[in-house]
Amino acid sequence: MSDDRKTSDLSAAPPDGETSQPANPVANERKTPEQRAQMTDIERLRHSAAHVLATAILKIWPEAQFAAGPPVENGFYYDVELPHRITPEDFSRIEAEMKKETKANHTFERINVSRDEALKLAQEGQLAALGPRPEPSKFKLDIIQNIPEGEEISLYRNGDFTDLCAGPHVMRTGNIGAFKLTHVASAYYKGDEKNPQLQRIYGTAFKNRTEMDAYFAMLEEAKKRDHRKLGKELELFTFDDDVGPGLPLWLPRGTAIIEELEKLAKETEFAANYQRVRTPNLAREKLYQTSGH
Repeated sequence: MSDDRKTSDLSAAPPDGETSQPANPVANERKTPEQRAQMTDIERLRHSAAHVLATAILKIWPEAQFAAGPPVENGFYYDVELPHRITPEDFSRIEAEMKKETKANHTFERINVSRDEALKLAQEGQLAALGPRPEPSKFKLDIIQNIPEGEEISLYRNGDFTDLCAGPHVMRTGNIGAFKLTHVASAYYKGDEKNPQLQRIYGTAFKNRTEMDAYFAMLEEAKKRDHRKLGKELELFTFDDDVGPGLPLWLPRGTAIIEELEKLAKETEFAANYQRVRTPNLAREKLYQTSGH
């Protein structure tokens, strides 16, 4: 977790003065130029935090290969391939390296390159990397090969880290005032189960520690009101793997509540002159398809 720090400028500022940066068809990061130009300050900050995450992982595991690292709702992630599993126990170590990168306050430098230059860098292992490596940047190489001919290709550099990226980003790594890694999951490259399975490292970032603390406090309050937690504590319902996920088995207390709600519904409908009917629980498959479900 980072220290609190001042954030004076969260706007994107590439060296050539562009404010709208064209999108490259990077997996999970595909946006139109207009969408990128409209990215909010917090989205830019979290996009930049994903690059800082990749930088930190490479400092620890130089062999890491990266795919996509976009901002998402409430945070960011980066998909990484490693010969071993990253676990939450590794987060403090990764966050420590991220903290070094934000303290270094590196600029996010935009570099436009030709298609041939981008391919050469990927083949030399220099994209999503801290420098040349023996192995090609295979996922970045694949992404470049799928970029339409004539479309602008850009890189972003912060410190030693260079990545294939359309941006935008904040001005400096130091603008990322507070961050925290939250969880890790599995994800197929480009969402296709025929492709390699990667590790998706999630995190979130804010302008300062105060905002981040408020966010996690809100999450804790939400957990207290989670229906799964309340259902168990109040003995309303339970779940059984043999029945299926998300299919509650109502206990006596929960059943009593359902019956009271049904009674209220019937009384309300009767008062409004509605008549009740019953339909089958099962129907032909064609009806299911026609309904659009």
